[in-house]
Amino acid sequence: MKKIFYTLLCGLAGLFAACDEIDEADRYIEMPVVESRRAVLLEEFTGQMCTNCPEAQRRISSMKEQYGEQLVVVGIHAGNFGLAESDYGSLGLMQPEGDEYAGHWNVEAYPAGVINRTSGVLTAPEWASYVRSEVAKEAQLGISLSASVAGTEAGDSVVSIVAMLEPSATVNGKLQLWITESHIVGFQIDGGNTLTDYEHNHVYRASVNGTWGEDISLQANIFQTVERSIPVRENWNTANLSVVGFVYNDADGVLQVAECEVEKQETE
Repeated sequence: MKKIFYTLLCGLAGLFAACDEIDEADRYIEMPVVESRRAVLLEEFTGQMCTNCPEAQRRISSMKEQYGEQLVVVGIHAGNFGLAESDYGSLGLMQPEGDEYAGHWNVEAYPAGVINRTSGVLTAPEWASYVRSEVAKEAQLGISLSASVAGTEAGDSVVSIVAMLEPSATVNGKLQLWITESHIVGFQIDGGNTLTDYEHNHVYRASVNGTWGEDISLQANIFQTVERSIPVRENWNTANLSVVGFVYNDADGVLQVAECEVEKQETE
């Protein structure tokens, strides 16, 4: 449906200029005012050596059942409880950015969470009430995401992303695009048990457009399309990848967030 919507927009723009005559990465289209639904980002700081982190995951599962797509969760492995991929190979899920994000928010105890980049560091029991208050807030923009993975002539695979930004007000901030992966079966300490078949979900895998995103300036009711891509890494399972996209600024935190699964592009 998102691809059809995007095609229709290009068709409207074609009344004035053909789509291929506009910069592929930055298309602007005058559109009527739209109402955007508020979604909430939970950055969960976790680790495979964190004995209490699986219990936090169970809390998240319960919240996801309640809020569905309105709650977007990204599991960021960090700190002394994380196992770095650079040190432990496929066993480790911590990326270099994990410690940078945790350090920025002054995360000292795990599990911990930062909600919409306005909450400060919260313990797991505090997440539900803060999410409930954030969902009730009015959104300043909508985000529609689509993503697909396909091979290149060089034989590599690339995830291609289209983010449609739909502001109802003037917005200045940063656009962040992340790759996450779910259904990763691997090592985890859970209470007093050491598990080798624990399922890790919504795990932060990479940033598409820099550790802290890219500057974005949006005018009210002027839709903007941003297209970005990232090479697929050898240890990613493309069937389980998702893209998380959000716009934030220092004053207001996360203004809107969205998530989509990465689709496999059919070849003729």
